[in-house]
Amino acid sequence: MDSESFRVSPGDGDNTSSQRSVRGLPTPPVEHEPTATFADTTALLDSADARFQKYQEKRSVKVLNTAGNTLGVIRTDVAQVQSFASPLQVVLDSDPAKALRQTVAALVDGIPALLKVLDDVAQIHPFIKVAIGAFRVAVELDLKRRDNDKKIPLLFAEMRDMMAVLVQLGEIAQDQRVGTDNKTIEDRMGNLVKKTEEDIRKCANACSAYSKKHTFSKVLQSSSWDETFKGYIQGFTTRRGEFEFELSLYVGRAVNTANDRLVTLDEKMDRLLKFFEACVSPEERYLADMVRNAGGPEVVINDQAVLRKLYEDKGRPLEHRATGRHDPEDDFQQLQEELRVDPETAIRDNLEQFERKFRIQQRELEEEMRRMMHREGDRIIDSFTAGPHDRIRDWDIHEIWKDMRWRGNVKARHFVLALRDYFSDRMDEVKRVRNGETSLTPPRPISEEDEWTLEYINITRLQPIAEAFDDDASGFITVAEVNAFTQARPDDWSLLHWLAYWAIGYQMVMSDYAAKIDVILAKMFSLKAQVLPANRNAVEQYLNHVWTMITMLTSAFRRTPIDESVMSKFESYTKQEENRLRQNLKDVKYDFDARDTVDIVRGPGRIEKHIFPLLYLILLRDFEIMRIARKSLLHVDELYDAVDTIVWACEAVEARCEDLNALFRQQKLDPKQQFKMVAFEMFKFVNDEDEFTSMKNMKEGKFVEQEYRDEEEAQDVDANSIINHPLLSPEVLFARRDSIDDESDAEVDPHIHPILGRWSGFYINNFQLYPCDNMLALDLRVSSTNPKQFQDSGIAANGTYWTLTGEYNIDPESGKVTYTFAITYQARWSTESFRGELQPSGTELSGTLGYGAKPTTMPFTFVFKRLSCDRMRFWPSPKEFAENKNRALWRFACRAVLDETRHRMSSWACLRERWDNTRRYVALLHKRSYTVTSVLTAAEQQQFSDCCRNMTPEEARLAYIYLDLRKRSIPQHFMIICDACGDSIRGGRVMCLSCGTKFTIDLCDKPECCDKEIGTDVRDDLTSPHLPTHDLFKVRTAIHPFREFGQAHRAALMALKMARRTLSDAWDVRTAERSTPQKADDDTAAAGKKPENVPRVPTCSRCGDKIGTPCWYCIECKDDDATFICVACDTKYGGLSVGQHRPTHALVKVQSLEPLDPSASERAAMDARMTTIETSLKELQSKLEEYKLEQKFVAVDEKIEYVQKKLDAKLEQQTQQLKGRISTIDDRLKRMEDILLFLGQRLGRADEAGRSEVRQSTWPEVASRQHGTFSAVGGYGESNESDFSAWVRQMRTSSSTRPPAASDGPGL
Repeated sequence: MDSESFRVSPGDGDNTSSQRSVRGLPTPPVEHEPTATFADTTALLDSADARFQKYQEKRSVKVLNTAGNTLGVIRTDVAQVQSFASPLQVVLDSDPAKALRQTVAALVDGIPALLKVLDDVAQIHPFIKVAIGAFRVAVELDLKRRDNDKKIPLLFAEMRDMMAVLVQLGEIAQDQRVGTDNKTIEDRMGNLVKKTEEDIRKCANACSAYSKKHTFSKVLQSSSWDETFKGYIQGFTTRRGEFEFELSLYVGRAVNTANDRLVTLDEKMDRLLKFFEACVSPEERYLADMVRNAGGPEVVINDQAVLRKLYEDKGRPLEHRATGRHDPEDDFQQLQEELRVDPETAIRDNLEQFERKFRIQQRELEEEMRRMMHREGDRIIDSFTAGPHDRIRDWDIHEIWKDMRWRGNVKARHFVLALRDYFSDRMDEVKRVRNGETSLTPPRPISEEDEWTLEYINITRLQPIAEAFDDDASGFITVAEVNAFTQARPDDWSLLHWLAYWAIGYQMVMSDYAAKIDVILAKMFSLKAQVLPANRNAVEQYLNHVWTMITMLTSAFRRTPIDESVMSKFESYTKQEENRLRQNLKDVKYDFDARDTVDIVRGPGRIEKHIFPLLYLILLRDFEIMRIARKSLLHVDELYDAVDTIVWACEAVEARCEDLNALFRQQKLDPKQQFKMVAFEMFKFVNDEDEFTSMKNMKEGKFVEQEYRDEEEAQDVDANSIINHPLLSPEVLFARRDSIDDESDAEVDPHIHPILGRWSGFYINNFQLYPCDNMLALDLRVSSTNPKQFQDSGIAANGTYWTLTGEYNIDPESGKVTYTFAITYQARWSTESFRGELQPSGTELSGTLGYGAKPTTMPFTFVFKRLSCDRMRFWPSPKEFAENKNRALWRFACRAVLDETRHRMSSWACLRERWDNTRRYVALLHKRSYTVTSVLTAAEQQQFSDCCRNMTPEEARLAYIYLDLRKRSIPQHFMIICDACGDSIRGGRVMCLSCGTKFTIDLCDKPECCDKEIGTDVRDDLTSPHLPTHDLFKVRTAIHPFREFGQAHRAALMALKMARRTLSDAWDVRTAERSTPQKADDDTAAAGKKPENVPRVPTCSRCGDKIGTPCWYCIECKDDDATFICVACDTKYGGLSVGQHRPTHALVKVQSLEPLDPSASERAAMDARMTTIETSLKELQSKLEEYKLEQKFVAVDEKIEYVQKKLDAKLEQQTQQLKGRISTIDDRLKRMEDILLFLGQRLGRADEAGRSEVRQSTWPEVASRQHGTFSAVGGYGESNESDFSAWVRQMRTSSSTRPPAASDGPGL
């Protein structure tokens, strides 16, 4: 869809009048001919709506909806998504889908251009700067949020149109006055602009709160959020109309034209709302269908079982057992808490955090504007048309870019090499001048203070310098990246100094921060043993999450030795950045609530530039919180928020890693190798966690150890300046509200006076449970700001503070007085809205109740009585009143009097009854809130309701405190599941020392779990089943799965060896004593001697019985006081405190005196392997049958046989040819031998007689050899010897036996 289709045609009607009546944002801005923003947007919506309606009934729209649902179904299955990607892409590229997407995108395209125009207008009318500043900050925050929801851009589109009206101020003089009151434009619009600034802030805060919501929460509360957003859209539309009306007085436009404009605004509003409802993602559409099929949002929210089922099907994120970053149960509880909070409350709770981010963003924009001003040494850009190099601000890089004739971008390697050569040439020229030589080109001087930098700007440091420029890691450096790099350097640094920092200083500084982070984490692990038991789980959870994420970064970073002389040259910038980050962290109170908060705090640039100093500052503050935890009870959310802060920071790192990974794959590079070069290997373990989280690394890994010494730490730390939540003291926990009579209450409004004072009451839900929640006690007082309103405040049973505000309304017809009030909680809980009437007796206030600041329905009821909390426990329920009112009241009176009498007598039975009720309440509350199957049966719901009825608010608060402290005191092994029962492990954790798997075998401390066999069907990473006879070790304090496991594992193996040796020696002594005659013992005793170096037989430290196997041995007690505990005592008493042994000490279980039989283990492993092989063979056989590979093998065999035959035939042919050639050669050799034989006979030197004899006798003899060979035994025999060979042999024989003649000369 092109942009021309959205424009209003000027051909209809008078062009001049059309331009005069339609003003707004120019796209692009043209000073002399402003275009029509309002009409442009209206035409945009009309055209898009028409084009979309054209496809409304066509098949492509239906396919598009089906495609969206399909994507929602398969969104967690990568393989299926890839298989559907190709056909779905065609559907998503269809015309109706493009029309909808392009409409949403086009609505916000003009915002950057509008800001430029408004800045110019603000120079004429400064009073609008406040609104423009808020608008700019809101846009920047939205860009950093990176939210994919299409509803938020629609809000900003309407905000844009409202602000675009202010462009018309450019035609109005600052001192121009009109009207009978003779006011300037600032006098008329000043208040409107201030209200606009407030509205923009509120809208941006609502968008921020909405973006933090879980997708499931957005779907279930979509109607409420839609109403909230529509309210902002209507508000911006109305404000735009007010701007138009005021401006019409100054630009000569008639009032009726402005009124006509308002009518058109209403029409556009309808269009916008229609598109607003259409902006639903496929995932949200699919979830909405699931909710609709389950009965609707109200049913899902109120029915916990249905909500859990839907959440587990599609709403739960992926689990990561290895790193322990996500706990599914915690995520579900967070979703429940989100659903309890209505949009109004969520927006209000988010306001404080949003205001902090708003201030930081304002400060960042101001600093950016300051840097944009001309700085000494920077070029002034005169023209954008002279070439790409003229857009570069720095002189040196401008010259390089110009000389190299680069265009808009250049390869990073080429750029850095050119940079190095340029400064090297400059330095050579400077040296020539110093030596008195004449320079051909006058060089720009290099300061003597910067000459040291040239040592580090070389080819070996090409990678870090290139990364400093190339923020997007594309391999190319653009003009914009060059300007951003040079603009970010400190004001008092030269370009060479800045380059040297990234060449060598950055690695040194980050190495220093990594070492400091390691020390802080080591101190935290050393300190955690000293924190209060109620704070221990919070500390363990913090370290369990934080250490792994941070250490994967610090341990992967390629560190360099720190040179103090070099580090000192970068100290000013390091301190400046650290102070900037510290101030930003203070502004947000060290609390990151979203990804955009991280980006705002750290500032622009790559995350690797800031992550180490950012984590260092956060850890410093968290370390001080742990020091406070040694003496004070922390709020449950204190360290939870601290974990959340670091998780958000590390998620920014993961996002950067994912972007780099995708970029490397797109460039067809190996990501694993590339991550060994980028950012000094910082992301190596983030990209591939297996190397860091392997079992080998867990067992063998050794990390920095640092003992905590309190005297070495700061002693003047103010706890209140560090923590974000109040410390829990006994005064706060057990505070009791006392009623205070105020004399001013007697002189209040007559309609307010009757309800002032103390009330006690209950809520009643749709299921007629009486009550459905804890008792609520009110002490209503007159509002301090409005005498016609009343107020109250207090603390709920769960520890959340609340405030109550209310007023009364009188029906003009009947004169009936209705009281409306709302209870607003400080955090997590939705606002409760009440509407009720005071009964004629003045002792009862009852009515309806709903959740939310402005609930559409009030399905619940409430009743408050002027009774004390102790008496309200016996007030009859509505059902009892309906059955027999008189009997119910009589029973109430009897019970109240009896309870008062027992209370005065301090009856033990009364105390016992209330204690049993509290215990039952705590058990049901724990099951409902803290267990995996947190759903109560109907009978348990009734029991819980009865417990709530029989408890006062103070007792309910004590029950919550008891449950919280009990839960926080029991060790919780986060993300560790029992392999026997499948529950989360709390208390003792038992691990196997014999099984070697990818993960540990973890068991509960319960005997039935420890005695259970774990088969390969339960743990597929087992090579053989885990048996109860395996060696085990137990910990009763949580240990970190990576940092502390290796140390505990090694200590357990050493302790097991020591325990076996001790028991074996004692067993040998006992055996020897039994076999030694009694007489020897009597002689030793009679002589008064005591046996020396005789091992003492170990006994149980609890019961004193002699120890046998199996038994437990303490890992942490010293060797001179070894602690053995029998299995019976350990099962019965749990942790023991005997001598130096403490209940938190780790134990190892000695199953036998000898180690586990390796042959049995090998046999079991072999059986498991054989079973695996058999299974694999069966699977292979089934696959062979499935794909009919046998037939393919037969075809292959036939082809091989055919080829073999052809090869055999060809080989036979070549063999025959070779034989023929050999036969020919043999014939020729025979002829040659005959010739040589004849010549040899002619040249013999024997005497004439002898020679004649030889001539007569030799040839026939030689000739006869054709038929045989002479043998001394058998005469001539069969032979293949040739005639020539036989003749030569005979001649040698004859010459060796004949005596030499005197006349013989030298032979031939």
